[in-house]
Amino acid sequence: MTAGPPIDPLAVNPIAVPVRHPNRPVLPFATPTSKATFIDTTVSVRNGPSVLVGLQSYIAPYATLDASRHSAIKIGYGSTVQDSASLVAVPHGSPAGAKLLVGNNVVIGAGAKILGSSTIGSYATTAAPTSIGANAVIDGATIDPGAMVSGLAMVGPGVTVPSGYRVLPGVSVTTEAQATNPALGRVVKATASDLSAVQATLTSGVGLAAGYTHLYQGNSATGSNLGADPTVSGVYQGDLSMVEGVSGAPGSTYVSGSKALSPSFPAPTGGLVSANLFDFAGRIIGQAIFTSERPGQLQAHLGRANSIRADVGQPIVIGSIAHTGRHVVISSPSGGSLLIGQQFRAGTGAVIQGSPGVHVAIGNDVSIGSHAVVVGSSLGTGSTVGANAYLKNSNFDAGTHIPPGAIYVNNVFQGYVQR
Repeated sequence: MTAGPPIDPLAVNPIAVPVRHPNRPVLPFATPTSKATFIDTTVSVRNGPSVLVGLQSYIAPYATLDASRHSAIKIGYGSTVQDSASLVAVPHGSPAGAKLLVGNNVVIGAGAKILGSSTIGSYATTAAPTSIGANAVIDGATIDPGAMVSGLAMVGPGVTVPSGYRVLPGVSVTTEAQATNPALGRVVKATASDLSAVQATLTSGVGLAAGYTHLYQGNSATGSNLGADPTVSGVYQGDLSMVEGVSGAPGSTYVSGSKALSPSFPAPTGGLVSANLFDFAGRIIGQAIFTSERPGQLQAHLGRANSIRADVGQPIVIGSIAHTGRHVVISSPSGGSLLIGQQFRAGTGAVIQGSPGVHVAIGNDVSIGSHAVVVGSSLGTGSTVGANAYLKNSNFDAGTHIPPGAIYVNNVFQGYVQR
């Protein structure tokens, strides 16, 4: 009797499936809605046979999963990789063969970079929620389950952030002492509120995975999928137009408080009209309301790989966009609403997000610099935010100028980003 091929140890405990045909956008292929992982159609996957993902995870628009150069990536179950985040197992100039491991119940924030032989969380069935903030960098480090890294922070090679600690925004952690001793000013003890916020994002991510799976393969008009297990009902051939370009959100069946609405734009005869536009060069999802720009005008002003997602927090109302760079993310992944005025500008890699229970208002003629992170913060008309700045839960008057790299939390200046 001939033995079969050896089982890849990354494919078990928990079970994970390679991101290769036919396991996209639903993984594994033809899985029932309640169990599936959903990988957005814009996600960049390199060496898919070596990128393995577990069940009930959500990989958001324009994320990158790069397991080239004989490396491997594994993502567990119930995890979320947010918009434009990058998981790169072998960064340029590094030796081949690295394994980048993302456990169960992990949030990788928008624009974050996980590099090299990093380990985030664990694959234990009871793994505590673990999170990496927007535009943070984890480079060959270990983030224990139940630990958190705030936005624009960096954790360097060989460092382990222990469970129960949160790395502060914008700091650089390069030694174990900095990662474990709050007196050194780089970490604090995570609070119950911190854990609750991460859990809310994870819960929404599981719902989005199911919801987008249903939008794609739950339409009986596309006919039964002949390649699916005939004992599994409700799995049809799939409709990519429902999950590309400008498209609708899954709604409250899958995410509490969400509305199953499509983006809306000015109609030629006045008023607003909703639209699904599968060929739009960008990802705009859910209750995103554009009051002044029709789709063609908007597309001309958006940079490549922009994501505006109103599938959890909503509405997101935008007057007009003058210009954005590449990989700009506008969303409200934990709830809340977001209002942006006329002639908005954002540089490459900027992340603008709402906050639960908060109405964020960004006035007219506001400019946000490259790789800046603005979370739950309002900005008055004519304000500017410098590159790599970090603003959280703060409010600024009209004409405010935030210098590059400045950190404000709860309206208090905290210093400058260290990287």
